[in-house]
Amino acid sequence: MEGNTIIIACSIFKNELDHLISEGKVNVPVVYVNSMLHMYPEKLKVVLDKKLNHYKNLRVILAFGDCHARMVDYEVNKNVTRTPGINCCEIFLGSDHYRKIRKEGAFILLPEWAVRWEEVFKEYMGFKESKQIKPFMSEMHKKLVYVNTGYTPTNNHLLNEIADFVGLPLEIYNSSITELEKTILSLIASNLPISNGSDER
Repeated sequence: MEGNTIIIACSIFKNELDHLISEGKVNVPVVYVNSMLHMYPEKLKVVLDKKLNHYKNLRVILAFGDCHARMVDYEVNKNVTRTPGINCCEIFLGSDHYRKIRKEGAFILLPEWAVRWEEVFKEYMGFKESKQIKPFMSEMHKKLVYVNTGYTPTNNHLLNEIADFVGLPLEIYNSSITELEKTILSLIASNLPISNGSDER
């Protein structure tokens, strides 16, 4: 284990990172932050600020995209590195695949968000009925793309329910977690030991 390093990650990555840990590929502890805080950037900032302060004596890998307005400020700290990518979809897929899917007009749905879709669309976004969200979605998107990473059982009934609700045709994109694994392992390998506390915030 890289004893001086910890990962603070959005729970959107939990199943995949837990798999990498179980296979012995990731050998540092991971602290997860509720993915729903993405919907409340100021609350997310408060939570991340506290966690980074708590782990200020360790090298911290932040597995987050640009999830609140001051995310880049964390990288000023010498003990903090962050996964490249503007959001969790790009971190999962890599820039090339992410941009390709986005250019195709996709609304991208990740496994954890699929399970929590009513919380996202109905509670946070306020679309209580399908007729409210369909015009909004069809104006901005051509299809709903579910990213199947292989570590969450695919619930076709649930995905079809979501697609019907938002009024978009469903596609399932089978993705490996190669990009995520490569990114995390690269950041772990790049972290040199903190020798004398001079890197503390």
